[in-house]
Amino acid sequence: MLPEYQQFAQLLEQLQTNALGQDFQELRSSYQKAQQFFLQHILTLEPVDNYQIRSYQTEISKELQLIGMDVRFLQAAKVPETAAVRKKQLLHRLPTLLKYCNTILQLTESL
Repeated sequence: MLPEYQQFAQLLEQLQTNALGQDFQELRSSYQKAQQFFLQHILTLEPVDNYQIRSYQTEISKELQLIGMDVRFLQAAKVPETAAVRKKQLLHRLPTLLKYCNTILQLTESL
């Protein structure tokens, strides 16, 4: 299970890097890659008996959906202040996602 979560963490770090920039297409693309990887590689792993890991997976899924909304709203923002608020929200969510991913990595090491 570790390689998938390590790859996912790398995608999230790339998303965070792109969120700091001004290229909305690159931001959207990196979000879509992370979302797709999560759906195709993380959620399709063998079921885990550890309820904590399942809880973190659920939280990751929720945060990814919220980030998707932030990306869409950021792209649609016409007023610079609105864009700044959306970017701030997006940048606030990404460390949380990385923390969840790292916690799962730590939990799987102890299994």
